[in-house]
Amino acid sequence: MKRNPATLEILKWQTEELGLSFILGNLDTFLHEESGKDRPLIDSLSELFDLEITQRKQRAAKARLKMSNLPVVKTLEGFDAVHVDGITGKQLTELATLAFLERKENVVLMGPSGLGKSHILYGLCYRSCMEGYTAYHLTCQDLMEKLVTAKQHNRLSRKIRALCKPKLLAIDEIGYQNLTPEEAPLFFQLVAERYEKGSILLTTNKSFGQWGELMGENAIATATLDRLLHHSQVYVLKGESYRLKNRIKLGLVPPTNQ
Repeated sequence: MKRNPATLEILKWQTEELGLSFILGNLDTFLHEESGKDRPLIDSLSELFDLEITQRKQRAAKARLKMSNLPVVKTLEGFDAVHVDGITGKQLTELATLAFLERKENVVLMGPSGLGKSHILYGLCYRSCMEGYTAYHLTCQDLMEKLVTAKQHNRLSRKIRALCKPKLLAIDEIGYQNLTPEEAPLFFQLVAERYEKGSILLTTNKSFGQWGELMGENAIATATLDRLLHHSQVYVLKGESYRLKNRIKLGLVPPTNQ
């Protein structure tokens, strides 16, 4: 059956008006290939629109990933849980379902440096972006700088509202520096604002008993942890730093048993 050039141009105009960019760019190829196939038109159209939907989802996922502020892309599949105590492959699989986001639960990854806490955090952020959820990552130091600056410019409420918008707020490296008397209340305010509204995912090298020292005041630490841990999953990672293992293998440092 011959194509009607005028009808084809109208069809292209219609797909452009509807914003069906993938279909528009592949319409000629699709019509040419389908002309030689013997299958119901409805099946052909279903496949074509399926491709449009897939492309849109991929573009949206890339946009969410760009907005997430992740410094690097890491996947949960790339994390080796065999050599780390405190979290199992089964627990990682459960986290990967992102059910905790729907329940508005927090996730705390606690333990010394070098066990892969940040890797898991990056992996969960990446998975969230790919599965249709918004996520935003920043280190604790970056967070404090943003909150203090916002307060100084009378924009604290606006900044906290912005940090409450993502479905997942990922805060990395809590505890490597103690919070100042100005920073601690700001951190509490953010946790309180997101309480039961959205998930916080954080990594820390401090036990909860050390948060009084971390925040400079036991009362504010208790209030922060009360909200942070009310609906939460806590994983205490233990083991030997993989970075230290690699340095030992390379002979850069002596084995720990020497």
